[in-house]
Amino acid sequence: MIRIMKNFFTYYLFLIIGLSSYLLGQMLPYEEPSLIQNRYSGHIPTRSISADNINQALDIDIINNGSLDRVNNNTHIFYTLNLSEDNIYDLSFDYQNIPMGSKLFIIEENKFLGPLLLSGTDNLVQRVSGRDLTLEIIFPSNHIGNPKFKLAKISFKDKETANIKNDFLINKSNREPVILVTGFWPPTNEMIRHFSQNIFLNGNWEGENWQDRGYNIISYFPEFTNPDCDNCGQGYGDLEVDYQDTSVDFWDIVEEHSPVAIITFSRGYINYSWELEFNFYNRTNWYPDYSTPTLPTPNPPDDSVESYYLRNSTLPMDNIMNEVNAADLGLDSYIDATGDPGHFVSEFMGYHGVWYHDINIESCYVAGHIHVGGLIDWDTAREATEISILKTIDYLDQFSYTEGDVNADGTIDILDLVIVVNVILGSEELSLIESYAADMNLDGVINIQDIILIINLILN
Repeated sequence: MIRIMKNFFTYYLFLIIGLSSYLLGQMLPYEEPSLIQNRYSGHIPTRSISADNINQALDIDIINNGSLDRVNNNTHIFYTLNLSEDNIYDLSFDYQNIPMGSKLFIIEENKFLGPLLLSGTDNLVQRVSGRDLTLEIIFPSNHIGNPKFKLAKISFKDKETANIKNDFLINKSNREPVILVTGFWPPTNEMIRHFSQNIFLNGNWEGENWQDRGYNIISYFPEFTNPDCDNCGQGYGDLEVDYQDTSVDFWDIVEEHSPVAIITFSRGYINYSWELEFNFYNRTNWYPDYSTPTLPTPNPPDDSVESYYLRNSTLPMDNIMNEVNAADLGLDSYIDATGDPGHFVSEFMGYHGVWYHDINIESCYVAGHIHVGGLIDWDTAREATEISILKTIDYLDQFSYTEGDVNADGTIDILDLVIVVNVILGSEELSLIESYAADMNLDGVINIQDIILIINLILN
């Protein structure tokens, strides 16, 4: 069988040697924009956007009105928006004829959002905060053809809009990515116990490659003397109901696991609700906890932004809400799009999750908080938790790939090799995710080198 496979591979290798390489114009999943690297200091055109222009059609041609720079065979376009006030906005873009591998950065001073992947013809709505925002578009060629990229509209963020389009890629080749879940107060600590790796809390970790979906689920939560307590106090263990302990432990946990998604849970109303929180504030008016100092230190906890800075959930909240309500669990799942998670350690932990996502957007793709009704029994809460995790995985899977598994069937085999050969011969085209899986050496070209690497994976 091995000899037959080798003969098959040899046939295709000789068939494609000498063919021109087929450039797919890809990009690495993460890089810094030129402005952050101080690699461009030329004049950048600026458009002032008055308050009267907000929520109005703009149709600004970024490519033709921006400044152009060429670096390492890439074309960079720069354009700055000077907004009337420092606020949270939705930027709506329309684009056409964008070559594969193009990307967008949105930069404010020394912070940036991106890279956001662009390809073909589509539209993009991206939530940003700030006042002076510079757009940097990068095309993977000196000859970009006739692409169009327009800023269609700028609007104040709509709190009713729970999910904003976010483009990213997850490489699952090296290890199974981690989804981190945390809980405070019953039933949330008990409903995620089976995902704990702590042998003193859970004798059988069930989160490894959970349900064969390619993700490890890992949980952390406080213990209480009465596991079904009402007035539970501070608790003890991996986490405690304490601002300082929570913050220190959280940063240690995310450093250890580098999660691709974070779902924080806590007890909410004493009812049967499954409340998906949308808003988290870098507030100063916290309720005191149980140990001195009873308020966060520093206060507000996030000194990188102003007090009461608003961060939002990026969980697929509509999908979670609909699936929990459809599961006949007797729960009332809904999205709190206008309120807040309550000024206590619940919101404090929720803020940490979305904070981590916002500063690690290239590696942590979704984060958010769910308040769980205090009357829900442990088994039902566990079932709703697993539904919430599964819908999050469904969302993440849209953007995940494994190197060599071009057809995403979970196996790297001859079928993947045939697809890559057909791409080189020009008889087949790949989607963006498929092209990442095929480009084994991440050089932006699908060619003989990638075929050799796939063959090595199959034979080994």
